Amino acid sequence: MTSTKTANPGESTMLVPQWRVTVNSRCQRACGYCRPSGEAVSTPKDVALNPDDLLRVAHAVRARGLTSVKLTGGDPALYEPLVETVRRLRDEAGFTEIEVISRHPRIGELAEDLAKSGVTLFNVSLDTLDPVLHHEICNVDDHGQVVDAIKRCVATGIPVKVNVVVLAGINDCEVNDLVQMCEDIRVDSVKLLDVIKDLDQGAESYSRRLLTKRGMTLPETYVPLGEITEVLRSRAVHEETVQQGGLGYPMTVLTLTSGMRVVVKDSTAGAWYGSVCRGCPFFPCHDALMALRLTADMRLQFCLLREDNTVDLAAAGAESGTALEHAVEAAFEMYADAYFRSSAPQPEAVR
Repeated sequence: MTSTKTANPGESTMLVPQWRVTVNSRCQRACGYCRPSGEAVSTPKDVALNPDDLLRVAHAVRARGLTSVKLTGGDPALYEPLVETVRRLRDEAGFTEIEVISRHPRIGELAEDLAKSGVTLFNVSLDTLDPVLHHEICNVDDHGQVVDAIKRCVATGIPVKVNVVVLAGINDCEVNDLVQMCEDIRVDSVKLLDVIKDLDQGAESYSRRLLTKRGMTLPETYVPLGEITEVLRSRAVHEETVQQGGLGYPMTVLTLTSGMRVVVKDSTAGAWYGSVCRGCPFFPCHDALMALRLTADMRLQFCLLREDNTVDLAAAGAESGTALEHAVEAAFEMYADAYFRSSAPQPEAVR
């Protein structure tokens, strides 16, 4: 280990959320730690954003100073206008960082065109090296195709991140092997995530296929990432603590001798909360105010667990004048008084 750098969450100069866009509402798989609508709160099946509507919101978000957008879902690989939408986000809206988050093999087929259109990071999920376990986790038998898709993304020369959700007693024993495989195929970074153990408390329940088969509840699949981090730390030549955007989690980043980075997103590091959290029955929660999400049915969503406080942009967009722009501006104001709170084992009232 050569050096360590720590960033103080309170020192952020621009306390704004990430902007994440759930371009569609379904991903064609059923991972046991996720929900039918993915990142979005309950969204009807087979809904997808109209690119023109997305760009209208994008211009309003860009006017707030954000230059980064993460396209998620659902699954962007199944969003037919994805390549053209990426190009428009770059050329028309002026976004300089465009990340596409997928776990579908089709992302490999689109990779070259997406790279030309402006994608700056491919984020592909793979939770295991075992094809049988892969099928159990996501209920789809396409492990080899997903690995091939990752390789095709790497071949474009655009950085590739592989997301791994670490599950207790399920895949936690193979994290080192997953990291090694990613090193071997020249992935830029691996991101280890703990289970969002309160996800099933929100407005939409998650898929229970893996959990039912194992006889486990969602919280029982949670595993603290500290021990895994310690093992990987022994292989690192550099360590730093970074934030993912103004309101992002503090995350440990370990750079290995190969140059590949391992990013550890551990919920025990704490999260950001604000006025929108006041009186919330889920406080404190796993995800908190990390991101402002645009759902596939044109709502702005502040967190993963509630939909009673979402902002309907479809109505604003239908109005004349600047109603949509004002709605986006008001949504950003919800983050103005955000404060960082260390993780706590027991819920308590927001003061």
